[in-house]
Amino acid sequence: VASMSGSAPLDSRLVVGCKLPCRWRDGTRHMCELVETKVVSNERMFYVHYDGTNRRLDEWVTPDRLDVAWLDLDPSQQADLDDDRVEKKLTRNQKRRFEELNSAAHGTLDPQTAAAEKEHEELTKVKNIETIVIGKFEVDTWYYSPYPEEITKGATKLWICEYSLRYFTSEKRMLRHMSKYRLRHPPGDEIYRDNNISMFEVDGRKEKAYCQNLCLISKLFLDHQTLYYDVDPFLFYVLCECDA
Repeated sequence: VASMSGSAPLDSRLVVGCKLPCRWRDGTRHMCELVETKVVSNERMFYVHYDGTNRRLDEWVTPDRLDVAWLDLDPSQQADLDDDRVEKKLTRNQKRRFEELNSAAHGTLDPQTAAAEKEHEELTKVKNIETIVIGKFEVDTWYYSPYPEEITKGATKLWICEYSLRYFTSEKRMLRHMSKYRLRHPPGDEIYRDNNISMFEVDGRKEKAYCQNLCLISKLFLDHQTLYYDVDPFLFYVLCECDA
């Protein structure tokens, strides 16, 4: 693994739990912790969590974004380097978003709830899907969602039919499905319309597969949304824009 500073390979240093600076998308450097590793196309990837940020910003990064040379410094040198080069403070907007996203977690939890919270974080610590494509939009995901392992194994992107919400690992498979799927709106009753905006009511008991797929999508953006299998007792309301 080559560091951002061009030092010799230091693979043995880069293990789960290791902390070091990582180059953020805008070029700034932030302290991170290595949460998981994997090999993709003969290249090792690292799943990182940035200090002081919500888990939704966790991501897979390539080795060139990690400052491995920082590990060679003694603690005093690391502290000096942090002051000069590592962005440790959140911007005002980042701090506001972080506080909003974590406000519920700041309260006092009873031991049972705290244990369940810790178990949840451990099971969902690594996002299994990085990106979804639905309609004309490609969207970065925030959190883990319990899609079947045979679907997510080796895949970082899903293509989702915007009408049935079925998911596929390739655009070709999705297009083949859409050519056979005739319904062009959610499988429920249209209860409201205003120009090109419509609201549909979908019965979880009648349209179980659609509602489960809707829950899987929502889980990609809601850390603690747990509804998935048991959709029968619920009515789902889907707001749609007609852009065809």
